[in-house]
Amino acid sequence: MGIFMDKLKISENARKYIQISLVILGVYFGMKYISPIVSPFLLAFLFTGIINPLVSGLHQKLKIKKSVLAGGILFLMAGLAFLLLWFFLSLLWSGGQNLALKLPDFQKEFGVFLNDCCCRLEDKFGIDGVVIENFILEQVDVFVENMEVEVFPAVMGKSFDYIKSIASGISFFIVMMIAVLLMMKDYGKLVDKLKSEEELEGVRTVCKKVVVYVKTFVKAQVTILLIISTICAVTLGVIGMKGGIFYGLLTGFMDMLPFVGTGIMLIPLALVMAFGGKVWQAVVCFVLYAVCALAREFLEPRLIGDKVGVWPVGILFAVFAGVKLFGLAGIIKGPLALVIICETYRYLWK
Repeated sequence: MGIFMDKLKISENARKYIQISLVILGVYFGMKYISPIVSPFLLAFLFTGIINPLVSGLHQKLKIKKSVLAGGILFLMAGLAFLLLWFFLSLLWSGGQNLALKLPDFQKEFGVFLNDCCCRLEDKFGIDGVVIENFILEQVDVFVENMEVEVFPAVMGKSFDYIKSIASGISFFIVMMIAVLLMMKDYGKLVDKLKSEEELEGVRTVCKKVVVYVKTFVKAQVTILLIISTICAVTLGVIGMKGGIFYGLLTGFMDMLPFVGTGIMLIPLALVMAFGGKVWQAVVCFVLYAVCALAREFLEPRLIGDKVGVWPVGILFAVFAGVKLFGLAGIIKGPLALVIICETYRYLWK
């Protein structure tokens, strides 16, 4: 490529623009079409590298094949993940049932709250409170009917797609586990081979930076998740909200999801508290929402900072662009693509 550009007598700046454009196109093509095929094997290689010291140590002491030891570790980790998922889903199901049982009470409390507000408006401004109340109730009924007619059937109509996604995820996990077992046997030779190839120096440099980014980002998100979950669980529990610990933990998990945040839990909880006449608890929920938002804004730059060499606003842009280009998987693919592009740029023009 460089020789071809020299023949065309392209300026240095133009050369850089062309090269970075080709890098961006290459990364997009790789993320769009190649990553679905190689992802389980790349993750298997990374996971093998993580557990290899443990497996090697056990192999020296117990004289058991590495593949058998790796299989045992994978089985234990899969079992632990299954138990945690089961525990989380059980809590979610229990919370959903309790919420469904309380819906009639919430409706009554909302009716009393609405009637009281309309009466006060009528007393202060002379507005017909009954007309306002009937209008609001009609709009609520229309909203519920639209949910039943449009949203629920659309969700149920995509149930087959959800089943396909679940099956695809299970097959991905199985392929990754098999790849780990196969790689574990010759992991040392494979790593030595990759290190000895001079042609792969650039790939190794970029991959090291990407791994550092992944480690830093995951560690930061887990830390923020634990802090925000603790703040929410303790606060909601102290103000006497039933199921406050569960809602607090769920709020922390929601905060980790891009474009979702704590508001999807705390704002509805605040409204429910307000309609139930528990004004001070509603105020606490709103304040807690602001505290969680500020906590993330304060913690994220300090936990990630310049360690990955990408500005936080760049990561946000990468997540947004990734979702637009790659769908839900773009939440992960977008930032990874940005890091790969930035590190490739630094390697080419360091």
